[in-house]
Amino acid sequence: MTFKTPVSEHSVTLKEKQSEFIALLNPIAAGEEFKAWLRSLRKEYHSASHICWAFRIMEHQKVLENSSDAGEPPGSAGLPIIYALKRSNVINAGLAIVRYFRGTQLGKRGLSLAYAKAAEKVIASGKLKPWIDWVKYGITCPLEYYGDLSSGLMRLGGKIISDNSANHISWQTRIPRTKINELILLVRNATQGQGDLDLVE
Repeated sequence: MTFKTPVSEHSVTLKEKQSEFIALLNPIAAGEEFKAWLRSLRKEYHSASHICWAFRIMEHQKVLENSSDAGEPPGSAGLPIIYALKRSNVINAGLAIVRYFRGTQLGKRGLSLAYAKAAEKVIASGKLKPWIDWVKYGITCPLEYYGDLSSGLMRLGGKIISDNSANHISWQTRIPRTKINELILLVRNATQGQGDLDLVE
């Protein structure tokens, strides 16, 4: 299964029987980040009738997810939103839907359909990219292997996050989890066994 994640925050608006639904999709990497985003939405849309939401976040190789109906009838908002994220294999994302009620009741089924439609619309119209499970490693070794290591790391799709090299190479890197074994071989072979590789928690 290939997961996808939003490139940037994106929003769409949907109107159903005088109710206005503003759906917002945002890249989120952690629960605290989602909470901060939700607080900002509540401040921005302080006059909204409801702000319903769901999120899916990859943490320790497990998908954590949660949702809220935010005062709408149970199961009419949060579940349709999270199902839309699941159907599209979207993770590390928060999806919130702001509703302004204008006086016409939609009924529970009508609400569920409206929230599902708004969620699907914002996912479909937003820009998504493949999600990569990054792992961080520290690399230390003699300076003479700088060129071979940096080019090898690039070939594996890895990146140098920070470079504190002075008399020797001292990098913090990130690499796709699927390339860990290849990184181990790279460091061993490119440095003739003089390199150290440490997992960064």
